[in-house]
Amino acid sequence: MKLIYCLILLSFSFSQTSTSSLNGFGSYVNRFDASAIGMGDTKFFSGFSDRANFSSSSSFWKSPFSNLIMSIDVHNYSLSDDNLVSNNFKMLSFSFPVGMNKAFSLGMNPLLRSNISISESDYIFIPSQNSPTGNPLAYNTDYSFKGGISEFYLLYSSLITDNFSIGLRWSKLFGTSEYEYLLNLYNISFDSNENISYNFNNTESFSNNQEYSSQKYNFELRYNLKKYEFVFSYSHTSPLEISFTPFFDTLGSLNTEEYLVNDNLFERDFGLKYQLNNNIGLVFENHYYNSFNTYDFLNILNNNIDNIKSNHIGAYFVDYKKSNSEINKSIFKFGFFDKKYDLTGYNISDKGFTLGYGINYFKTKNFLDVSFKFGKKSFSNNIYSDEDYYQIVLSLISGEKWFVNERKK
Repeated sequence: MKLIYCLILLSFSFSQTSTSSLNGFGSYVNRFDASAIGMGDTKFFSGFSDRANFSSSSSFWKSPFSNLIMSIDVHNYSLSDDNLVSNNFKMLSFSFPVGMNKAFSLGMNPLLRSNISISESDYIFIPSQNSPTGNPLAYNTDYSFKGGISEFYLLYSSLITDNFSIGLRWSKLFGTSEYEYLLNLYNISFDSNENISYNFNNTESFSNNQEYSSQKYNFELRYNLKKYEFVFSYSHTSPLEISFTPFFDTLGSLNTEEYLVNDNLFERDFGLKYQLNNNIGLVFENHYYNSFNTYDFLNILNNNIDNIKSNHIGAYFVDYKKSNSEINKSIFKFGFFDKKYDLTGYNISDKGFTLGYGINYFKTKNFLDVSFKFGKKSFSNNIYSDEDYYQIVLSLISGEKWFVNERKK
């Protein structure tokens, strides 16, 4: 398997998604809100004082309305001669007030996701003395990795004092994945000029099917001090339960094996916002993520993600509209980010910049935000070419006064 893996990295083609899906259980998804992504791919701040941030549990109390929240994105990746596009539904949530400056929310979002195919473009030869048919053969391999882990969450957010608020979030982690391997076998023949031709013989396939189950806990603190706003967040999961079922074309499904991953996923995050004046603000965030450290054969291509470290800076400008305008205010944003992925055997550097625009419209606190993220991933081992990408994220909050009216009766 190690030999095949090395040969794959020398010559292959991708389809469907980014190279960050080639490790662990897939790409880690923890930013959902276009309003924050537009400020340097951040998590905690939106620029609006009365708007919840999807990725920040301590901010949901800020809206006194019942809100339907959703977010979608489009990715475009350029790697060597391949141009890859993916469309994803990032988050769906519903939040509502449960008291003065208190809110409850429930929703779903992906956590770890992969949808990638790899095909070897070169052939590996089997000489006649090693061939089961007595004739020279060749083969190459196709790989497909799809699925991952999602989370269903319950969230409580509350303002404790005038300057201090908290967020508590519990998530049920669940999901399935399928890692499929296709071994394509070819007969070899030569013409009179000794040119080689490959004639397809057959395909042997096998797959690993995995089911996941765990829980995730998040505790977040937010503190306002005059022009400063601080956010501290910590997340941790319980041990990850994995049901592993191999499947072979010739044998069918084998017995399911149960595994428990005790080296759990956790995150430590810090955010700071500085309000220059009523219109302009600056943000800085630092994030550290440590993934599930599991058995190699349960990972995509046997490769584990050790951790991701990142720094983010951004700025925003709020434009307040006239009172008779349908758009109450709009916001312009930009920022920069620098991420470092530590993987088994090599590192990835991911740097880029973001732009964003958002509006608050009508009187029921509706928000529409769009962000544009541009980046480049560089690989320390030179196995992959640099990956250029851009991402467009669209987020919507539709607010109504359902529970507000009930409380006033």
